[in-house]
Order: sequence, then C-alpha cells, then structure tokens
Amino acid sequence: MLIDFRDKVVCVTGASRGLGEAIVRAFDKEGAKLVLASRSQADLDRLAKSCNDAIAVQTDVRDPGDLERMIGAAVGEYGRVDILVNNAGLAVYGPAENTSVEAVHQMIDTNLKGVIFGSQAAFRVMRKQRSGHIINISSIAGKLHLKNEAVYNASKWGVNGFSGTLALEARTYNVKVSTICPGGIATPFWKEQDFYPFPEHLDPERDFLDPKWVAQTVLDVARMPSNCLTSDMVVLPMTP
Repeated sequence: MLIDFRDKVVCVTGASRGLGEAIVRAFDKEGAKLVLASRSQADLDRLAKSCNDAIAVQTDVRDPGDLERMIGAAVGEYGRVDILVNNAGLAVYGPAENTSVEAVHQMIDTNLKGVIFGSQAAFRVMRKQRSGHIINISSIAGKLHLKNEAVYNASKWGVNGFSGTLALEARTYNVKVSTICPGGIATPFWKEQDFYPFPEHLDPERDFLDPKWVAQTVLDVARMPSNCLTSDMVVLPMTP
C-alpha cells in the first residue's frame, strides 16, 4: 500500500525558496506536518503561515548543532520524524584552479557535510522509531564529470557515496535512504550566477526542469510502500 502523508512529519532543509519551497508545498497539499528549515527566518515564517501545519526553524546546515536543533524541534512539536529531505545546496562555477578557498568550503560544508550531519541527526531518531525515510537531493553532477564544476561535482559525488552506504546500514532498522539526482532546475539559483556553464542558446526558465516536477518526484519516492525502496533516481530535462 502506498504511503499516506496525512499526519506524517516531514523536515525540509533549504525550504524557503526554489526547489525547497516546491517540496514544502507538495507535501503540504498531501496533509503532512512540516518542519521548515533555512537560514532566513523571515522567509520561513512567510512560508509556514501559508501551510496548514508547519513550524519554522532557522537552520544553517553548515552547523551540526543547528541540524540537531531542527530535528529536536520536530520531535518536540510532533513527537517523531518520518521524512527528512536534505535539499539545501549551492554552487560556485568556474575552473578548478581558480575556485577560491571560501567557495570550496561553502560547497563542501553545505552540499556534503550538511547532508551528512542532517542525516545523522534524523537517523538517530528514526532508528529508535524503527521507521523513517531520508531523501537526499543530489544532482546529475554527482554522476558526471562536468567542466567548471569540479568542486560542486565532488560535493555531489560525496552525497551519492554517503547516501548509498547509509542506506545499507539503515535498512537494518527499517529506515530508508534515497538519493534524487536532478538535472538543471529552473530556480532563482541560475539568475544569481555570474558564470553559466551551458551554451548560450539555453534558457533555464524555458529549458530546465520545473521545480514542481522535481518536487513531485520527491513525493513519488517517499510514497512507495514500506517494503519498497527507490534508492537512486535521476530526473533530467529533455533539452539536449
């Protein structure tokens, strides 16, 4: 039987905009209880007010203590954690030799360490529950070697490696771990980049994945019956 999200407790990092907001709204329509996490308290409060049942927890995923506090807030408010979507991420593009020390730390700390520490915090709760699902948003960049994305590639390859191994360990406790690897997504992220690693004829808003489609993929992965695991899913736009 497919999972019913009514009354399920779902934590989403990077929740305040882009794909994170789309994921939040998709679960909200399904009746989930939501724990919204990002660095912007104002944006979280705005989003929480538009949901049926949600709390906002200001969280910097680069800080393991913040992630523990987020999971603690979920348990304190709702008594459990059913789903964690590790969605927060960022990219700085450019040749490998020119990637600054600051940019390296930003990408590894957010994209990889944030997933590791968030997963650890959630798994400790889910293991006791003997149930739960951790869904890590990686990228097609975690499966390919792409010019001008060396450190971003490294962070997402790391997410895939961590997720696959955690899945092996977690299944003993009836906890699922899934990885979703989207291609380009039409979010504000692209407008903020000074360097575009794709041909000029491509328009992200026109040619990339709609965040709502990727959010629906997250729901589809989370909805699978308790005895079925989608461990690794790739979602790509049809644009060559």
